[in-house]
Amino acid sequence: MLGAVLVNPDSREVFPLAPEPILKQDGACKNDCERNAAKRLLADVRREHPHMKFIVIEDGLASNAPHIRQLQALDFRFILGAKVSDHRFLFDWVDNTATTAEYELTDDQDVKHRFRYLNQAPLNDANFELEVNFLEYWETRPNGKTLHFSWVTDIPIKQDNLMPLMRAARARWKIENETFNTLKNQGYHFEHNFGHGYQHLSTVMAYLMLLAFLIDQIQQHCCKLFNRALAEAKSKIRFWQQLRGLFQHYLIPDWEALYRGIADGLKPTVIPYNTS
Repeated sequence: MLGAVLVNPDSREVFPLAPEPILKQDGACKNDCERNAAKRLLADVRREHPHMKFIVIEDGLASNAPHIRQLQALDFRFILGAKVSDHRFLFDWVDNTATTAEYELTDDQDVKHRFRYLNQAPLNDANFELEVNFLEYWETRPNGKTLHFSWVTDIPIKQDNLMPLMRAARARWKIENETFNTLKNQGYHFEHNFGHGYQHLSTVMAYLMLLAFLIDQIQQHCCKLFNRALAEAKSKIRFWQQLRGLFQHYLIPDWEALYRGIADGLKPTVIPYNTS
């Protein structure tokens, strides 16, 4: 399953957007793959949201000429991972260009941030006319540990937008880790190799899981009672267990009663079944 996510920059809530199953398409001889699914996903997102402004953030698999040209054709901005092992020509170009700039700062937590960047660099020798903006970053923590990242983007890089670009690019892993970790380990039972089945039952189940996740995200963002019940349960897995337990043993008149039953410690907001 391939999916985009829409992020609220103020609340940092994450919402699934246009999930795309990776499965063999009608009339195709070869198995489907992430690259082909991404082509369909991006086209579908742009069709459904023709005027929305997007910044697409992807890993190193996406920093190739055909994919970048599709992003440009669909009017998506992008920040894509770029590894030296895949882009030797680009890194050599940056190393040997006089206009390559560097910038370094240390923040209040004594973390050192070092940047190297170059605008309008050729992606590779085979696509010399396709220019990208290159950003490289090192983070050195007080304990001496250093992290290193590099990206290509179509957003012009300046000294005053280095930190926002870096944080946006690194948000991809935060989004992937927190979203997929929640789906896999916090009660949704979503597995990487979920499979599709011959009658598409597993694909339907995956869609239902993502729909449930979306509804739960909306409730976490908007419903104080939901959040109070979730806080009382201490964890999402325990919260889902308590929801199922209440359904098995009590007559639930409405959602408010269900959430109050957990938030208030099973006070008389739920009605026991009449077993007489």
